[in-house]
Amino acid sequence: MSGLLSGLQIGLSTLMAHQQAISVTSHNIANVNTPGYQRQRINLNEMTAPSGRLNPPIMGMGVYAKGVSRFATPFIDHQIRRQNGAQNYAENTENLLRDVESVLTEPASAGIAAALDGFWQAWQDLTVAPTEKATRIALTQSAKQLTSTIREANSFIDQLKSNLNTQILSEVNRVNDISVQVDELNEQIIQANARAGGKDGALPLEQLRDSLLFELSGIVDFDLSIQDGGMARVNVGNYALVNDGGPKPLKLDDSMNLVWADSDVPVKISTGSLKSLIDMRDSTLPNILSEMDTLAVGLMEAVNDIHRNGYGIDGTSGLDFFTGEDSATINVNPSIERFPEAIASAGEPGRIGDISAALAIAGLSNASTMGNNNAISINGYFRSIVTNLGMDIQRSKASGDSSQSVVEHLEDRRQAISGVSMDEEVASLIGYEKAFQAGARIINVIDEMLDQVINRMGLVGR
Repeated sequence: MSGLLSGLQIGLSTLMAHQQAISVTSHNIANVNTPGYQRQRINLNEMTAPSGRLNPPIMGMGVYAKGVSRFATPFIDHQIRRQNGAQNYAENTENLLRDVESVLTEPASAGIAAALDGFWQAWQDLTVAPTEKATRIALTQSAKQLTSTIREANSFIDQLKSNLNTQILSEVNRVNDISVQVDELNEQIIQANARAGGKDGALPLEQLRDSLLFELSGIVDFDLSIQDGGMARVNVGNYALVNDGGPKPLKLDDSMNLVWADSDVPVKISTGSLKSLIDMRDSTLPNILSEMDTLAVGLMEAVNDIHRNGYGIDGTSGLDFFTGEDSATINVNPSIERFPEAIASAGEPGRIGDISAALAIAGLSNASTMGNNNAISINGYFRSIVTNLGMDIQRSKASGDSSQSVVEHLEDRRQAISGVSMDEEVASLIGYEKAFQAGARIINVIDEMLDQVINRMGLVGR
């Protein structure tokens, strides 16, 4: 009789275990198109017990579901997170540099290079008709166009630099939001695992936490370790962003530097979109502005040195053609704007037709007056700014493309290991269904056997 009852237990365990297996498989199928989902599997174990006889063998008592686990890929996930930061750094840098490139070179007919060419040509035209007022006015307008273009470029880059503070603050806030969510998920995962008596008690929560960590890796680089119980410890630099003590927020101090909120200690990061924004604000854009200042100062000094020693057709001398101190303030001398006759075209006073000063300034287009040992012309210096900018863009693009290629390769590997295969899941579903049906058949057979024992035995001869 006990054997029949144990048969019922075996059949019941078959139904219960494979019902859970069908649920897990159905969940996998439902999430076949869910980004980042890692397929789950049920862990079926044999249920054993003593037979009840002397020196009994271990007899089978059916099957039970020990738990559900997922096809996690911690090493690949680590590599993806690392490449995410590098890719975001490169792409952010490239996009910002392209913004700078657009103001320095586009449109070609209205950029600084075109304005410089127009300025030198206006001086060349003055050598042809030094006494024509219209020629002098045209030179003034050409100079105003050049200085305006330089100031506008400076203003655009400076404004871009200032706007980065807003983007940096937004990224810092997002990091803090993610750290709070990860901390909350840590608590829920620890509690769920404790209730499950080990691990894998909170697979959906772990996958949600993984998604947040992937997003975080695109903003800042960090080290991740999973503690006993399922808690994720996230270290940024030498400090814990999230640990068993809760989240540790970041902030921007009064100087807009990234620091830990509780200690004002600088935060050390090496990649990610936040790092790219900080590098652009603190290094790249200030360097470009410095180069623009060098260009403006070199232009002003070269032209003014000749102009103040020359003479206008009205005898005026000693005037600077340009005023200002840098690329933000460069302008045409207001006295020259009001009195074009004061433009110094002659090298000596009172000499009709003397154009030596105008020729000297026109020759600055090719004269080496800038750079180390005055080895480069004004136009050449500007071309070097644009060329270096273009090279930086290409390096950033190449780095971003390389990281993207690696990420795509790693994603493919991750998908091959932990992605849902519809064919496999359907095959598993059919297998579990057959096992469930067989378990139901076991119960029916045992039921008939019990009916035979209980209701029909002992009736012979009556």
